[in-house]
Amino acid sequence: MRKMNIKQLLLPAVCSLLLLPLQSCDDDADKQAQAEYMKEQVAAFEGTVDRLNASILCYQSLLSGEIPVGITPIETGYKVELSGGNAYNIGAGEEVDAFFPLITISEKGNWAYSFDGSNYLDFTDPSGKTLNAYSLEDIEAAYRSPQLQIDNEGFWKITCDGGTTYAYLSDTSRSRIAAFCGKGAGVSSLFSDIVYNETAGKLSLTLRADKGLKDFPVISNFYLKVKGSEAEDGLTFFLNEERKFLVETSDVVRTRIKAPDGWTVTLKDEVLSIKAPASVATKKTQPINFIITSSKHYQRTITLEVELLDNTDMLPNFSFAGYMHGEIAPPEMEELKARGYEVINVCDFGATPNDDKSDRQAFINAIASIKGVKKYDESRDDNTGVNGGAPSYTLRLHSNNPVNTIIYFPEGEYILQDASEVNHTIALTMENIVIKGAGRNKTVIRMDARNKKTDNKKEWSAPTMLQIKHYSGLSDLADVTGNAAKGSFEIAVSNTTNIHVGDWVCLYALNNDPDFVAEEIAPHPLSDLDDKANIKLEGANVIDYHQVTAVSNGKLTFAEPIMRKVEAKYNWKIKKYPHYENVGVEDLTFQGKAVKGFEHHEETPDGGSFDGDYKLIDFSRLTNSWMRRVNFVSVSEAASIISSANFSAYDIEISGNRGHSAVRSNSSSRVFIGKVYDHSSGYRIPKAGELAEWMENAGQYHGCGVSKPSMGAVIWNVQWGDDACYEAHASQPRATLIDRCTGAFIPSRQGGDRYEVPNHLGDLIIWNMNATRTGYESNWNNQFVWWDKSSAWSKTVPPVIVGFHGASINFAETFISDVPQNKRIESQGSRVEPYSLYEAQLRRRLGYVPAWLTALK
Repeated sequence: MRKMNIKQLLLPAVCSLLLLPLQSCDDDADKQAQAEYMKEQVAAFEGTVDRLNASILCYQSLLSGEIPVGITPIETGYKVELSGGNAYNIGAGEEVDAFFPLITISEKGNWAYSFDGSNYLDFTDPSGKTLNAYSLEDIEAAYRSPQLQIDNEGFWKITCDGGTTYAYLSDTSRSRIAAFCGKGAGVSSLFSDIVYNETAGKLSLTLRADKGLKDFPVISNFYLKVKGSEAEDGLTFFLNEERKFLVETSDVVRTRIKAPDGWTVTLKDEVLSIKAPASVATKKTQPINFIITSSKHYQRTITLEVELLDNTDMLPNFSFAGYMHGEIAPPEMEELKARGYEVINVCDFGATPNDDKSDRQAFINAIASIKGVKKYDESRDDNTGVNGGAPSYTLRLHSNNPVNTIIYFPEGEYILQDASEVNHTIALTMENIVIKGAGRNKTVIRMDARNKKTDNKKEWSAPTMLQIKHYSGLSDLADVTGNAAKGSFEIAVSNTTNIHVGDWVCLYALNNDPDFVAEEIAPHPLSDLDDKANIKLEGANVIDYHQVTAVSNGKLTFAEPIMRKVEAKYNWKIKKYPHYENVGVEDLTFQGKAVKGFEHHEETPDGGSFDGDYKLIDFSRLTNSWMRRVNFVSVSEAASIISSANFSAYDIEISGNRGHSAVRSNSSSRVFIGKVYDHSSGYRIPKAGELAEWMENAGQYHGCGVSKPSMGAVIWNVQWGDDACYEAHASQPRATLIDRCTGAFIPSRQGGDRYEVPNHLGDLIIWNMNATRTGYESNWNNQFVWWDKSSAWSKTVPPVIVGFHGASINFAETFISDVPQNKRIESQGSRVEPYSLYEAQLRRRLGYVPAWLTALK
């Protein structure tokens, strides 16, 4: 006997009930099943009926003289906006697996229907009057056009008064017509074909029933366009956020704005200002409607969907990370030259490539030749040469004014440190300077001799060869006097006397109030931390750098969202932030001589330090600066970006012998670290009792990541090694996005001192992580634990994990206590869309993904 599915079994029974409504049945279970099936069928076809009705209303309106004033392609066809102010989504009809009518206009001009495609009946109103499609009565289309519905019993009904009254659709014998007793001649639209010729300004509609074709002229010069609002799924706003958009209009004589409650929307001089509510709305996604009127009294409604995020949302806004908030790429050499930058070639000052002699003095002389640069005498660094360590010295080259200079290294290898120059750092304290090579595979900057530890008790204490930095620290400007939600842009302060638009400031807190500290590590209790933990003794420390865009009525408005909620009772401050801007390093390779056999926090066989021997460059207190198209070979550390804001480090490769760390955001705000390929080679760091094995793709011990009070960092499209993990080096980093990265997920590689944990505080977002290798600590019971209260080191506040895939991993739900280990886990085992959260948030904010980021994929 042939098997039948439930639909095949139920359909004849349901249809018989529809045709013979008085038939009884003793089997209540069968009746219930039939009723449930009917309910599901009606619901399933509701959208299909709506599309059919929309096509009828649209066609009726066009026949009545309304003119298309806007045509927008959509997935199912077109959105047609008409001059009367209504809009309809229409498409070509699709076949329907139900008893749908075929609808047409008869020779007499009446709306008519047929279920077999040949015999037509006129639609009539309750009084029996036919519905003429060409009636000139001054009445809306909805009140003279047939609109269909399937009732709860599965019968067709019609209304011709906008839904006030309904009558059953009947056949020639005046019997009701069931919707699910076969397949009718009709489809989901009045039309079989829809063509919009934008060049000709013409909309062509072909009727399904008789293949009749009608053309309608389209008005294309009546519009209002909000630039930058083309993002998918609407515009996202944080509480109290205000954003401005340029507006382009044509033939608009009047604009009326309908905004949701709490939203402030104004349009003046082609500038649209949208300000979000200060508190959470009940409905988070709402429309802002712009009703525009033309000189001919046509109307259109332009809708912007806006979404309000509050401080309970799980995904912070990372879209402001990077150089110039990620909106543009740093300028290339030709553009800088056009701006007046001078190019200085180090070879003109005595540098000779490939001669195996130091080029340090030539480099120093080239910098010193810049107008306004002063070379200071070399001085001994403070707190060096302790515990038997070596002293270190710094040679400082400084300018009070922007130098507007490119220091150029032609193709070849150049030595910036030999054995006679150990522990002698070069510090450049200036802005508008770029150090540039002829290409990452052409120009090599070598550090041929390792630096020595300045404190023998600290394996990482060796100095860096080259620093670009501002020496001055933070100082108080004002107290914070009002609260501010996470994601907001505005803060109330005690005075604004010395704060101006364009200034960079630091939103700062350091407070050991137990309630304040408890917020930072929640939901875990303070008792889980050692009494010597810095966050308990010194307090929670928040460092958030911002540029001021407005100063008014005792309030500052920032260009970027605040990444942690602010409560004035915890003594928040606004601090002066001295810094340099427009510093770049690009198109070269930094090469050290890190030895094989890396061991964490251990000495090398020759008495050096695996952690710190070869650190070639650091950046400190810089804004809108960059490092790109740079390689690192056999280095202890690639680069640290310290106390900086909106720095971009991307298109970087790390190879050679394995070292301590890669590229990190250290105490910085909104650093972008992207497209780093870290494949240095070395021995896998074994667990107790295991043998070390050589790995060609081990990677730096700590992959790219964050340390100290970093905030808003984006680690994007980074590939680290197979014996590593992202870095979260404790000392209170917050709000980090690990975005579409690839590499191992090995515990203990995040890093951090036992008294500086947690490794990471709130808002760690791991998005579409592709794991190449995973691992667990021996006491974790074959699961990955974020917060191990039995360990002095492994402590991360519950993260959000979305789309984790690749090598299998089991994230613990709880461990030792009942406190949850994860804030949220979604789609584990398979990647999600959007593939990149940073890209998606940029698209939402800007309406597009910037070309520089697209080029990196």
